[in-house]
Amino acid sequence: MSELSPRPLAGRRILVTRAEEKGNRFARLLEERGAEVLQVPLIRLEDPDSWEPLDSALTRLASFHHLLFTSANAVDRFFERLRRQGAAGNLPDTLSITAVGPRTAQAVARWGHGVDRVARAFRAEGILDALSDLELASREILLPRAQEARQLLVQELTRRGARVTVVAVYRNVLVEESRQPLLKALRGGSVDVATFASASAVRHFVQLAGAGEVLSLMRDVKVACLGEVTADEARTLGLDPQIVSARSTLEDLVEAIAEHYLPPSLSR
Repeated sequence: MSELSPRPLAGRRILVTRAEEKGNRFARLLEERGAEVLQVPLIRLEDPDSWEPLDSALTRLASFHHLLFTSANAVDRFFERLRRQGAAGNLPDTLSITAVGPRTAQAVARWGHGVDRVARAFRAEGILDALSDLELASREILLPRAQEARQLLVQELTRRGARVTVVAVYRNVLVEESRQPLLKALRGGSVDVATFASASAVRHFVQLAGAGEVLSLMRDVKVACLGEVTADEARTLGLDPQIVSARSTLEDLVEAIAEHYLPPSLSR
């Protein structure tokens, strides 16, 4: 696609709502396709309410059989905490690591560790599929994740007999100061596409825009979501995702947006 039209997003203004520390790479990818990018971060990553559950788990790492990561953020926050204890490079040899998608696996590799399994589906269900051939009864599983994450993975692992220890390693916090820049952009009618990389970003967007006003503000704005979990949340909150990446990587979302704007004769 890009060989035929390297800048299919020329003239399009795209709203990036990712956390500021994560949004720059996404913005660059969009700009390479010709887009004008407006960054209005709706999420800020902060420490969980308490580190005690994680610190307690780290003191007994040798008792766990599996370590599950569903995001690169969880990987980095987990190993940063482990490093503070002087043991970032030391994981028990018996601990098997499973990650959702290549980006999460790469994050683990940056900390000097290999991944035993990579889930193909970029959501909790992908982890379940990746572990489907294992006997999990009485197995100890450590799951570092966002404080607000879905319960599906924990429920299904528990149903299969696993003992799951969930530890929050970060919180997704609403960036209240983004309210006015967001409303100004939407009311000005200059945004062509609003992008969402997580379900929490969608929730924060609706909260800042106002549940009673968001539909009218978004009447002429296309909604682009990173994966089906994010798209499902958008639908639940009344938005209509016209662009959904098949996989939950930024590259796939950029390609999906670019594909949407290609003339039919150039589309795949």
